[in-house]
Amino acid sequence: MRSLKHIVTFSVVVVLVASCTDFLNKKPVTEFTRSDIWKDPALAESYVNQIYDEVPWGVARNAGNVDESRNRSGNGYNVNNALITPDNSGFGNWGGNYSSIRKTNKFLVNIDKIDFGNAESDGVSLKDRMTGEVHFLRAYFYFNLASHFGGVPIITKVYELNEEYEVPRDSFADVIDFIVEDLDKAANLLPLTNSGGNNGRASKGAALALKSRVLLYAASNLYNPAQNGAITGSYSNPEFLGYTGGDATARWQAAKEAAKEVIDLGIYSLYQPDPASDEEATRNYGDLFTSQKSVEDIFVRYRSNALNEGYDGWGIAPNGWYGNAGVGAISELVDAYRMADGSEFDRSNPDHAREPYENRDPRLTASILYEGNAYRPRPADLVKYDPEGVGQFGTWERWDSENNEMYREYGLDTRNSIANPWNGNRTGATMLKFLDKSVDIQQSNQDLTWRYIRYGEILLNYAEACIELGEEAEARKYLNMLRQRAHMPDITASGEALMEEYRNERRIELVYENKRFFDVRRWMIGPQAYHDVHGVNIVYELQDDNTTAEIPTITPIKIMDGKWENKMYFFPINRDEMNRNNKLVQNPGYE
Repeated sequence: MRSLKHIVTFSVVVVLVASCTDFLNKKPVTEFTRSDIWKDPALAESYVNQIYDEVPWGVARNAGNVDESRNRSGNGYNVNNALITPDNSGFGNWGGNYSSIRKTNKFLVNIDKIDFGNAESDGVSLKDRMTGEVHFLRAYFYFNLASHFGGVPIITKVYELNEEYEVPRDSFADVIDFIVEDLDKAANLLPLTNSGGNNGRASKGAALALKSRVLLYAASNLYNPAQNGAITGSYSNPEFLGYTGGDATARWQAAKEAAKEVIDLGIYSLYQPDPASDEEATRNYGDLFTSQKSVEDIFVRYRSNALNEGYDGWGIAPNGWYGNAGVGAISELVDAYRMADGSEFDRSNPDHAREPYENRDPRLTASILYEGNAYRPRPADLVKYDPEGVGQFGTWERWDSENNEMYREYGLDTRNSIANPWNGNRTGATMLKFLDKSVDIQQSNQDLTWRYIRYGEILLNYAEACIELGEEAEARKYLNMLRQRAHMPDITASGEALMEEYRNERRIELVYENKRFFDVRRWMIGPQAYHDVHGVNIVYELQDDNTTAEIPTITPIKIMDGKWENKMYFFPINRDEMNRNNKLVQNPGYE
C-alpha cells in the first residue's frame, strides 16, 4: 500500500490542490485499493496531481551543461567534453519519462469508470478538465524524450508484468504528430484559464503554448533533412533523427500559426512592457522571476514556503552570503549581452574592456551578479567588509608602508574569501536571476514560481518562425516588444544579421530558463557553444603612488576545457534500456 499512500498524502501537500479534506475523511488511507482510484473523482484527481509532480523543474537545470555556466564534474563534465556514452549518460531520463507516461496511459484507460456526475471546474466538466490535463502531461513527457533522443516508441497501452513489452522506436515525425494530437485534444478539453486552487494546472493556453514550442523545435535545422546530413550521415535509420521528407516551409508555417494562436487568445501580455529607464527595466525584469504570479505566466509551478516547498536560494547565492555559488556565469555569456546602444560588446575595444559592465543591456544587471553589482546586505559578520552588499569577485593590491611591501585582499565571493572559500566562484560572476533580494537565505526560503512557459517565449517563437518564412517586418515587430521591455533599441537588421540578432536576443531573454541547451542543438551550433570557456580575473592594481586603483583591470582567463562532437546533438539510449528491449536501435555515434 506504500505507493497509494504516497498518492493520497501528496494530494494534501501539493500546491496545485486547494483542499482534499472531504475525500480524505471517507476512509482510512490504509484501506484504499488501486480500484478505489477509479471510483472516486477526488482520488483520481490526487492521482493526476502526482503526475504533475513528475514534470521536471529546476532553477538553471541545464545552465552548466551549455554555454551559460559550466559543470566541472559528473554528467556535466561529460557533456561539455563529448564524453557521453550509453553507460554514463544521465540525460533524457528515459525510464522516468516512460514511468510517467505509463501513469498517464493508466488514467486514460480508466477514466470512463469514474462517476463525475455533473461536477464542473473553471467552466468545463471535471472529467474533461482532468482528461485534458493528462493528455497535456503525456505530451510533455514525450516531448522531453523526443528533445533528447529523437524518435522513441509511442506507447499508449498499459503493459502488465507478464506482457511482452519490446517495442521498436517510432519515427521522429510520428512522435511529433502524436504529441501535437495530444495537445490538440488537451486544448479542446481544458478551460481557457484556471482560477483559485486550480492555478498551476494545465489550461488551453498552456496546451497551445507547448504546441508552439514543439512545432518550433520540430521545424528547426536539426530535424530538417536538407540541413542535418552531417548528423545522419550513413546512419541506417535517419527517420529517428528527424524528417526524411515533407515541406520544411510548411513546418515553419505550422510553428508560426501555433505561436500566433497563443498570442491571439488575448489573455497574456508582457510583464511591465514599457519602462522609463534602464534602472526600471532592470528592476522589472528581475521582479518577473521573483513574483508569485504574472500576466506573462502560461504554465508554471508554484513553490510555497507555507507548504515547506520554498526555494532555499542557497544553491545559487554566492559564498560571500554563505551560499553555494552553484551557477557561475562564464565570460562567453556575459559578453553576449549587447551594449546599451544595441552594438556588440567587444573586449578588444579599450573602452569596453576598461569598464565591461557599464552601459550594457539592463538584463545583464538583473540576471548576473558581477563585480560591484548589488544583491542584498551581507550577513551580519561580513557587513564590515562590504557595507554596500555588492558582488566582490576581485583582488585588491594594497601597500604596507610599515613593511614596505605589497599585500592582497580578496573579495568575499572569491575562492580566497574568509567566507566559505571552498564554495567560491571561479568565473568572476554568478547567476542573480531568480534570487529574491528581500530574502535572507540564512533565515528563510523564498516563494518561487517556476515558469515552464511564459509569454516572452511565445513572442520569440513567433518571431523566429516569421524570420524563417521571410516575414522580417512581422518578426521585428514582435521581437522589439521584448527589446522595449528591456529598454533596448529596436532591432532593425535583416537577412542573416536579423537571425543572428534574434538568436542572441533569445539567449539573453531566456537565460537560465533551460532553453539554451536545446536551442544550441536544434540550431546545430554545437561547436560555437562547446569549447574552452573563460572567466575573468579582476584585480584592483597597485599604482605607482602606492594607492589602489578604483577601477579594476579585468582580463579573461580560461577556466575549463570544452569539446564538441556531432553525436552530441542527440543522446544515447542507456545501455540497460537497450539490453531490456532488443528492438531498440541506438543513436549514431553510440553504437
